[in-house]
Amino acid sequence: MQWVGMFPGQGSQEIGMGSELLETYDDLLINTFEETLGWSLKDIINSEDPEIIKKTNIAQPYIFSVSYCYGIEAINNLGKPAALIGHSLGEYTALCLSGYLDYKDALKVIAVRGEEMHKAVENSNTIMAAVLTGDLETTIEEVEKLNNQGIQIWISNFNDPSQIVISSYIDDMNYLKSNPKALSAKRVIPLEVAGAFHTEIVSSAKKPLEDTLNSIDISEGKIPVYMNVDAKKVEASTLKENLVNQIDNSVLFNQQIECVNNDIDPDLWCHIGPGNVTAGMVRKSISYKDLKIINSLESSK
Repeated sequence: MQWVGMFPGQGSQEIGMGSELLETYDDLLINTFEETLGWSLKDIINSEDPEIIKKTNIAQPYIFSVSYCYGIEAINNLGKPAALIGHSLGEYTALCLSGYLDYKDALKVIAVRGEEMHKAVENSNTIMAAVLTGDLETTIEEVEKLNNQGIQIWISNFNDPSQIVISSYIDDMNYLKSNPKALSAKRVIPLEVAGAFHTEIVSSAKKPLEDTLNSIDISEGKIPVYMNVDAKKVEASTLKENLVNQIDNSVLFNQQIECVNNDIDPDLWCHIGPGNVTAGMVRKSISYKDLKIINSLESSK
């Protein structure tokens, strides 16, 4: 059986996610995590404060580590996947499970990524929103028209044929939320994230991320990984450049799904990690494919 693993990004976090993994994966989630980052993931998992896990510098290492452990479970139960893809942060999970990145090195990079992105958006007065549309091409054209009229909009994610994620300043987004027809859209739904990721607002995070990436070694991966910035299979020689450019470029997830489907034609697509968001994107892109959601030990079997 040919199967593909998909990993979610920020926004998929839930209170207490991964608590069932603490016993089996105590070395990764407790010992290595705290030794590398200097704070306790176990404390975050056991916290009932929803605000803590909304913080970018906390959410990103948390989602990555939990998704990574569920990824190990998936591979143990299903065998080696034909390919891996990740949505934004989820790309690091894919690269780590493939073998391009070491788990400890990935944690270091993600910590810097999360901290610098947090700083970049902290006082930016920006927000992100999902745009649900029945005519993606027209919606993209309307984004360009509105930009020319002085309403700043960036397309942060191309998720599926009926959804993009845009970023904008809060006042402009409030207008778009109340007037989705300005985008030829059905709805504009603000997201629970800290600011305008994958836009020029976070470009300041690129240099610190690049410096950190240059301090670690990249290995040859054992599983193909298709990247966010160009929807192509990554090569070790360009991996660092791609990850740096991912910061302020659109996530081409819909294009990644299409490329993987054309190249591999897998029998099964598996969302691995908290939530189920990437499964929904596949369902809307290639509805005839079998899907599996792995967000617990039970569902990984």
